[in-house]
Amino acid sequence: MATIRDGLVPGHRIVERLRAAQAAETESIWDLSHYHRNPDPASWATLVAEAALSLSPDTHLWLCPVNEPSLYPALTGMPRHEAVEMAVEMTRVARDYHPNVGILTNDPIAGVGERQFQSTDGIVSAVDVDVVGINYYPHTARTVLSKVLMKTWRRYGKPIMVSETSWHDGHPDHHSRHPGFNKGSWLQHVVDQVEIARFRGVEVAGIWWYPIVDLPPWHAPRSRDRWSHGLIKSDLTVDPALSAELTAMRLRLAG
Repeated sequence: MATIRDGLVPGHRIVERLRAAQAAETESIWDLSHYHRNPDPASWATLVAEAALSLSPDTHLWLCPVNEPSLYPALTGMPRHEAVEMAVEMTRVARDYHPNVGILTNDPIAGVGERQFQSTDGIVSAVDVDVVGINYYPHTARTVLSKVLMKTWRRYGKPIMVSETSWHDGHPDHHSRHPGFNKGSWLQHVVDQVEIARFRGVEVAGIWWYPIVDLPPWHAPRSRDRWSHGLIKSDLTVDPALSAELTAMRLRLAG
C-alpha cells in the first residue's frame, strides 16, 4: 500500500495531518470537502495548498476537491451544480497556489446510465482532471464493476480508480445481494473485476478500500467510535477475512 486517501476538510488540522502523512512516508489524496457546505471554499483550498507547499515543496499534492458531489442535494441540501462548482473552484485555487497538484474526482458510479456521470462530466469539462474515481459498493451496484470501469474509461479517456469500495458485515443489503460474501471475498471480487477491465484495455490506477484500518465519524475525528468496514472491527479485533486477502494480494504482487 503506497497511497492512502484521507480528509483535509474544515475542522481538520491541516499541518498536523500533512506532517503525519509525511512521517508515515505515504502518498495521500486529500478530500477538501466531504459533505460540507463550505462557506469559503477558495480560502480553504488556499490554506491547504500553501501548507503543503511550505512543508514539502517538491512533493506532488493530490486532492479530491469534493467527495461525491451528486449526493450533496440529499445529504447537505446543496444543489448538485453548486457542489460541482465548488470542486472546480477549489481545483483552480489550489493550482494557483501550488505548482504540482493532481486531481481525483469521485462519485457513486454504480451503473452505466447517463445520470451516473453528470457530476463528473461537469468537473472534467471545466478543469484538467488526472484520475476519475468511481465509488462502488455492494448495496448500490447495478452493473458489474468491469463494465462500469470500461464505460467510464471510454467516456473520459483518463485513468480510472475504484476510489471507494468496502464491505460492512452488519449491512443487510450487502448480505442479501451477495450471500456468502465477507470483506475478503468482496475485495477479491473487486480485484477480479479490475483485472477483467485491464485485460480489455482500461487503465485502472488502483483500488481504495474505505477504510483500510478503521474510521471515526467524519464530523468527529477524535471520537472513539469506529465503523466496522476495515481491518479493525468495531470490537477492536482484526478482521480475519480481509487480513488474509490483503496478505494474499501482497504475496501475488511480490511474486
